[in-house]
Amino acid sequence: MRFIYTKTFAIFAACLVALAILVFMQVKGWLDPIRTAVLQAPRPIARFAQFVSLPVKNFFSTIYQLKKIAGENVALQSQVMSLQQALVQENQQALDNEALKKELGFVKTTQMQLQPCTVLSENSFSLNDALVLNCGTEDGVQEGSAVISQGYLVGKIIYTGKDSSTVLLITSSQFSTDAKISQNSVNAIVRGSFGSGLILDQISQTADAQKGWLVVTAGINQQIPKNILIGQIGDTLSSGGDLFKRVSIVSPIDYNNLDFVFVVK
Repeated sequence: MRFIYTKTFAIFAACLVALAILVFMQVKGWLDPIRTAVLQAPRPIARFAQFVSLPVKNFFSTIYQLKKIAGENVALQSQVMSLQQALVQENQQALDNEALKKELGFVKTTQMQLQPCTVLSENSFSLNDALVLNCGTEDGVQEGSAVISQGYLVGKIIYTGKDSSTVLLITSSQFSTDAKISQNSVNAIVRGSFGSGLILDQISQTADAQKGWLVVTAGINQQIPKNILIGQIGDTLSSGGDLFKRVSIVSPIDYNNLDFVFVVK
């Protein structure tokens, strides 16, 4: 019986009484406000923590997104550049193919011996209206030979190397060759006009030179065969008081964009 009066028994009994009271209060529903208060107590702390951490989270998320967007932008720029380069190559190939079609169309109908050449560069030896070709003496190219494109005279060879040559364009002020009007065989001289065009000079004042008539080579110079097209007669440049008649020549050739030519052997 001494156990009943011990301190341990007193604590145990007190716990049983407290437990019985709590069970009674739970049954009666008196503990609901206390439980609600306990559950709601952490919410302000959680909200404060969320308030503090959300901007930090957004900051690092924004940095990550910016880095990702920058990487995607670089990739897109690279793709755009690749597509642009492909488009340029495709356009150039189309132009080259069109030029080759015109050249081959002329080659099929001519009896002249021709050496095909590719234009490498412009303005050789500081000459205006001069081009460097990828063919030379090993290909049968000689100085003074005629150079044609699409059946039209575009210049003559003024320098030859082993595997390259230089052509002086017909538009150069240093260029001249004999010519004639195809419709009436009137002889004249074709001269370049400082890169701005062609002039048919030294036509007799009594000779007929109508606009639209064809001008061709006369063949006096053996290295430039006769009857190579040069262009059509344009406007009259001289007056009635001049010793000779002078007219402009219109050619369909774009001398500034020659990629392929033929040298007459």
